[in-house]
Amino acid sequence: MSFEKNEAYRRLAEAVDDVNRLEGGDGVLTEWLVITSTQRYESDGTHVTQVGTLLPDGGGQVPHHRLMGLLDFAQTRLRAEVAWDDD
Repeated sequence: MSFEKNEAYRRLAEAVDDVNRLEGGDGVLTEWLVITSTQRYESDGTHVTQVGTLLPDGGGQVPHHRLMGLLDFAQTRLRAEVAWDDD
């Protein structure tokens, strides 16, 4: 991994840790992932959407079954919030 990319991932990890702490996260942050969505147009006008994930140190540190568990829990919690929303 390039020095520039390594530094970017280090800053991302620090930012995730800071936001977690400021949002009330208590304890040691052990796992995290960031989901991204990027949209662009190709030169021929074709619309392209990319969905990606950013993982600690560029990936490989968190086993897939744990990532899938994090995603499933977050999705389940979000579905519950939507189901109970009175608006």
